[in-house]
Amino acid sequence: MSTTAWRFRGTEEADDAVLRLKQLGGQDLIDLRDVAVIRWPLYAAAPQVQEHVTDEGSKASSLAKKFSKAGIDGSMIDSVKSDMTPGSSALVLLSSDAEIGTVAKAFEGHAMELMRSDLSVKQEDQLRAAFGEPSDRGPGPAAR
Repeated sequence: MSTTAWRFRGTEEADDAVLRLKQLGGQDLIDLRDVAVIRWPLYAAAPQVQEHVTDEGSKASSLAKKFSKAGIDGSMIDSVKSDMTPGSSALVLLSSDAEIGTVAKAFEGHAMELMRSDLSVKQEDQLRAAFGEPSDRGPGPAAR
């Protein structure tokens, strides 16, 4: 399982991404374990968090937390919130078994940025490449 956080330019784009991910999950192209949406409307003083936004995620998360403490880590949500700006949204996703190429194709043309993950540097770079996002790492070993 991996946790990734994605930033979107508008406050509704993360919600649209959830719908798209649910469709992909229904086709067994990704296993959604838990999803949180963070929105920062222009009028709000701070970001607003909506956790467990899929029925499957809510049930799985509640059950998993009882047995194994699995679910999106609160520190991940806090760190994503600290990097947001008014008028944006973010999606924090706990998933597994993703068909990365197919998922990336489903999001073609949507402006999104990988903010954080618990993946290795190599896996993050592969994910960024699949989603057409340039790597933010420089050529040297001190990048990051």
